[in-house]
Amino acid sequence: MNQLPKTAPGMYRLIIIHYLISGLCFALLAVLLLLLSGDFPQHYFAPGTLAITHLAALGWGTLIIFGACYQLLPVLLECELFSIRLPWIILALFLPGLFCLVFSLWTFDPGLHMQVGGLLLSTSVILFCILVYKTASRSHIHSAYKDFILTSCIWLLATVILGTLLVFNFQYGFLPKDHLHFLRLHAHMGIAGWFLMLIIGVSAKLIPMFLVSRDQPAHLLSWSYYLINLSLILFIVDAYLNGLSAHTQLILLPMLAGLGCYFVYVRRCFRSRLKKKLDIPILKTALSIFFLSLALLLLPAIIHYAGVSNAWSVKLSSLYGMLIFMGWITALIMGQTFKTLPFIVWVKKYEHLSGKAKIPMPADLYQPRLLQLQYIAYLAFCLTFFTGFLLSYSTLMIIGAVCIIVAACAYLGNVIILITHKTTIKP
Repeated sequence: MNQLPKTAPGMYRLIIIHYLISGLCFALLAVLLLLLSGDFPQHYFAPGTLAITHLAALGWGTLIIFGACYQLLPVLLECELFSIRLPWIILALFLPGLFCLVFSLWTFDPGLHMQVGGLLLSTSVILFCILVYKTASRSHIHSAYKDFILTSCIWLLATVILGTLLVFNFQYGFLPKDHLHFLRLHAHMGIAGWFLMLIIGVSAKLIPMFLVSRDQPAHLLSWSYYLINLSLILFIVDAYLNGLSAHTQLILLPMLAGLGCYFVYVRRCFRSRLKKKLDIPILKTALSIFFLSLALLLLPAIIHYAGVSNAWSVKLSSLYGMLIFMGWITALIMGQTFKTLPFIVWVKKYEHLSGKAKIPMPADLYQPRLLQLQYIAYLAFCLTFFTGFLLSYSTLMIIGAVCIIVAACAYLGNVIILITHKTTIKP
């Protein structure tokens, strides 16, 4: 397949609702970042930081991934989605769970609201995983994309279950080790297990599809899959038993090798592309890989400073989280939204008119000036906010937070323009 398929009746509205709500979460995230920027917490366990991190991971990242998966799973697995009703139930559970959790983390009230939020999110994730596995059971293909997606769901489930246990541990204190010990495991199951595995699986299909690449070396994806999972499993076991230690540096090597295989795969897709001109969404995707690389470069220093109990381990850990959520994931979503959503809208609005009238291209359905504004404001945010945090200079961080609000508004405005597009052409 070289394009996104026609959306099933009833699913189009669900998918665009996911894109819209995640865009609103991004805007809220930007505002909360501004509220904290004047006196930004230096420790990642501070209430404001926890609230923003979970809003970024769940409301901005995971929610839009859910919506995109309902469209992309039939492409990747070459079969119909198991159910068109179950995603609505998932969304109905996910949203109140998300806002209960984020609000209770922001006010740091580890009571009923936080616990209800954790249970609702866990239930919605369980249902999402059932949907993905039931859909995959209909598929007869065997591919690296399928392995990445199914395994990412296992890691997502483990992440949310551990997160829910941590929520109840605030009040009842039943876990055998301290909260920060398990928080480290929770974070990396989510980052490397859920986000990284899912993003590699989906992007390995979408990048060559959008670039029209001739060279797609599947063996590199297989090596990437096994090396990343091996490293993550070893990290979970070793970090639980020993915390961060000299072992962690060695365990990091298979992860880096697995990512290296993926980067080589992407590079070969770019070099063999038939579509030579790179648009802003693809440039954003390349920028996201750059931020991921920067975050990985911090890991040896974080592990070293943690081993000698140096305060820089906490500061660099916070910067690492920012590069992951506000760098890698945010740049990727902001870019890929305007590769996937225009196709979804175009198929709904114009596919039936193809060949019967002069119709616009998918890229004609959004405002390029807003896309440029979003890109420039986002780059300004990265330059000022990350530098300001590293130098503990609040003025730069405030400027950066204003820039990300501008970027979020431009992003949300373009999403609204896309999903409210009216067809005026008649066959």
